[in-house]
Amino acid sequence: MSSQERRSHQRIPFQAEIIMQSGNEEWSCNLLDISLKGMLVEPPDNLDIDTGNPCALALFLGEETAIHARVKITHVMNNGNWGLQWQHIDVDSLTHLRRLLELNLNEPSLLDRELADLG
Repeated sequence: MSSQERRSHQRIPFQAEIIMQSGNEEWSCNLLDISLKGMLVEPPDNLDIDTGNPCALALFLGEETAIHARVKITHVMNNGNWGLQWQHIDVDSLTHLRRLLELNLNEPSLLDRELADLG
């Protein structure tokens, strides 16, 4: 079974810049896709951080709209991209994430089923 077949959450391609922070380090990454469970990002080249530490993340969707969360780097792919998993996301950010997914999914009704599976 491929990782795509095991995946129970719809990932949507979404190009954006995110800001990540761990300790005193801060850097930007390219967001490649996003889901209710996490996201796939392209980190900067030659970034030397401990991928075992949780990171703070900010994804700005508009002047007054942003998703703020704590994430964990769950895997580093062969091409260097990181798979991130949500560790903590506040209610406002979760609302923005849900709306972002609804607007970008071909079948927004799938989102309700995925949210039910999280509970």
